[in-house]
Amino acid sequence: MKKSIYIEWHISGRQGNSDFGCNYNSKPFCFTFIHRRGGLLQKCFFFLLALPVTCFFFTGTVVAQTASVKASLNRDHVLIGEPVELKVEVKTTAGLPLIQWFNLPDSFNHLEILNRSPVDSVAEASVTTYRQTFTITGFDQGIWMIPALGVSINKKIVYTDSLALTIVPVQLKDSTYHDIREIIDVPDAKTPWWYWVAGILSLAALGILVWLWLKSRTGKPIAAGAHTSPLSPLEEALNRLRALESEQLANNEEWKKQYSVLTGIFKVYTERRFSIPALQKTTDELLLLLNSMLDKQMVSETAEALRISDAVKFARYQPGKDLASASLHTIEKVIRALDHLKQ
Repeated sequence: MKKSIYIEWHISGRQGNSDFGCNYNSKPFCFTFIHRRGGLLQKCFFFLLALPVTCFFFTGTVVAQTASVKASLNRDHVLIGEPVELKVEVKTTAGLPLIQWFNLPDSFNHLEILNRSPVDSVAEASVTTYRQTFTITGFDQGIWMIPALGVSINKKIVYTDSLALTIVPVQLKDSTYHDIREIIDVPDAKTPWWYWVAGILSLAALGILVWLWLKSRTGKPIAAGAHTSPLSPLEEALNRLRALESEQLANNEEWKKQYSVLTGIFKVYTERRFSIPALQKTTDELLLLLNSMLDKQMVSETAEALRISDAVKFARYQPGKDLASASLHTIEKVIRALDHLKQ
């Protein structure tokens, strides 16, 4: 905002009246004085009167358009590694906008910045104050200078004063000289005898536990021997299939029980027929085994029945009566085909 000052002075001649006026920011101020005739004395008087009035208005205009930039330390003498606060304050007016803030690196001139606050601004009347606080420290003894920080205000760079920070070492309370001490013999602490006894007994107990565990695993009969029956594997499987069919689980929509019993019959038959742990094998492992025994068509039908069984047991799939009956007949057909193979 531009502010203008002009001074107006005129004399009305013979009447003996003089008007002295000034205009500040388009607002006129006029003073009328009565004077005696006398040209030189009259001019000197009005000049002396106009000078302080002009200085007052001009000074007010300059101050209103001035921005201040200030940097300060809360302490200028610190110990090595001790934090100190650097505060930067900038005051501007609406006519002098802040264009760009300075950028202080994390490390400069043997000093390091531990923390920096965001730039805070407070507006009071026509003056806006910007503040930022830095926590800095140093680990080198000496007097280190914080450089002048430049802030861009109204396309001009305004700098703070440079500051000196003195870093001194920590003073030791006991500064007397101590010579290197002689070698001190450390007595040999013998291990108590019961430590050795406890260690041997622990190892023996651990060995016994490992032996019992291995014996329990090797002493178990194979899965095929767990299903002893006077009937042949084929007869037992067909009898259980007939019993499953007569229960009519499909009519009651007990799909999970239906397929669990069906796959159990097939795996038990495979265990007894070929002496392999079929109950411990997954569907893919069983199909891989059957792939070397049956033709592709039979393996494909078996895979469909077994995967439907997995979907029913693990994904709550509901196959329907027709599909459940077809799966039962597929398993029966596969069992008969396997029974004709030479063992």
